[in-house]
Formats: sequence, structure tokens, C-alpha cells
Amino acid sequence: MKRMKKMKGTLFVLPAFLIHVVIVLVPAAGMVSYSFTNWNGLKEPEFVGLQNYIVMLSDSSFFHAMKNNLVWMAMFLVIPLAVGLVLAVMLLNIGRGQMLLRTVYFLPYVVGAAIAGKVFATFYSPYSGIASLFQSLGIDSLRNFAPLGNGRLALYAVAFVDNWHWWGFVLVLMFSALHQVDRSLLEAATMEGAGPVRKFFSVTIPQIKPTILSYFTFIIIASFTTFDYVWIMTQGGPANATELASTWIYRKSFISYEVGYASALCTTVCMGCLALYLVLAAVQKIRGRDGE
Repeated sequence: MKRMKKMKGTLFVLPAFLIHVVIVLVPAAGMVSYSFTNWNGLKEPEFVGLQNYIVMLSDSSFFHAMKNNLVWMAMFLVIPLAVGLVLAVMLLNIGRGQMLLRTVYFLPYVVGAAIAGKVFATFYSPYSGIASLFQSLGIDSLRNFAPLGNGRLALYAVAFVDNWHWWGFVLVLMFSALHQVDRSLLEAATMEGAGPVRKFFSVTIPQIKPTILSYFTFIIIASFTTFDYVWIMTQGGPANATELASTWIYRKSFISYEVGYASALCTTVCMGCLALYLVLAAVQKIRGRDGE
């Protein structure tokens, strides 16, 4: 009987697994195999062994892009989570108008990247954006404010736009997690004399920790696949200041036609993401055991 139930479960997930194999695993295997070749996407691939990976070790632009990716990941691990969590706690204590506020906060998430990117690029423009507003107000020190043309500010300017788009989703995610908090524990903490801050860090945070860890896992992966806002607003410029791994791989694959080398870069990034995920999973497992 148990064997029959296991067979039913296997048959139930088999179609989804086959789709995953065809759409994900087969292309991934192809990417790994092409990483050992010299291929421009048109001619027959030429096997070159580890040559692409050796070249990668001396590719300073790729390492610069990876550094930008780590900065990008750090920002998205902290800022949207902090803003979304704080506002979710505030919304939880609001009666009337809660649904309206949730809808308003979530609206940026449904705006297309192409639209948001172009609008904010215009906003950042020194001719038609916020700089012209500063000039009209007589603020001469900011009349040439153009963050997308500043190598030190460009990455943060683009990240701000993606944060604007993203934090509404995090708000909804954290709001749902807060509804799962055991109210009796909060009441017990109140009876023991705990204040709002102590209850938040000692009761609420531990109970929504699985959701936060899931968010961390998603951000680690998503940070290395970020492409749309960067390419729409700066295309990796100025002077590679906003270049990310995804944009550099795209540049090598579809502009330089170094598909074999781009496959090696992509394989390396995927392995890095897998390593980060395994570390996070190990930490989660250790913490789970300590909690038990």
C-alpha cells in the first residue's frame, strides 16, 4: 500500500520534473559543455579545454563586475528588507485604510522595468531631470547633478530604482509572515513587561526567520541575474561603473560573439551562487539544530 502511494506521488510530479529537465537541466548542461569551447554562436565549436577559465582569471572587467554584484547584493539584502519589515509592522497596527496602503505600496512592483528605467533615467538627466529643478531653485552646487554620469554614484542610482520597484513586494511578503506570528507569545511578553522593541526582536523576528532566510536565498540568486534596470539605464557605464556579471556576460555573448567564453563566465557565476546558497542552507540547518 505504501509503495503504491509512493508511485502515485512520483507519477504526480513526473510531468513537472520532465519539463524542468527539458527547460533547465538540458540547457544548463549545454552551457557547461560550451564553456570548454571557442565558439562564436555560428560556426562549429572548437574544443579548447580550460582555456576560457584561464582567460577569465585575468579578466579584470569580470572581477569588477563581480565586485559590483556583491555590493548590489548587500544593498538588496538589507534595504528592502528593513523598509518592508518596518512598514509591514506599521500596517499591521492600522485598521482602516490598510488595504489601500498595501495596494499603493505594491504598485511600483507592477511597473515594467523598461518604463521605470526610462522614467528614472530622465529624472536623473542633467538637462530634463532633478538637476534642472535644482537650477531653477538657485541651488548652484547641485545644478550639474547627474548620478548616472558619475562613476561613484551610478551603481547606487540604478540600485535605488530597483529598490523602489522591489520593496513593495518585500512589504507584502513580510506582512504575510507577520500574520503567522503566535499572538499568545506576544501577549505573554507584554505581561512580562517587554516593550515593543523587545517583543519585535525577541518574539517576532525569531518566528518569521524562515521567511527572512528564504528572502536571503532568493536575493542571492536574483542579484546575480539582475540585468534589466542596469542595461536600460546605463548599459554598464560610465566606464564599467555599473557593470554586473549578467551585463558583462551579455556583452561577451551577444556583442563580442564570444559565446564559449560567456558560457564559462556564466558557469562560474552559477557555481558561486550555488556555493553561497549551500553556505546559507548550512547556517540555517545549524541554527535549526541549536533551536531544537
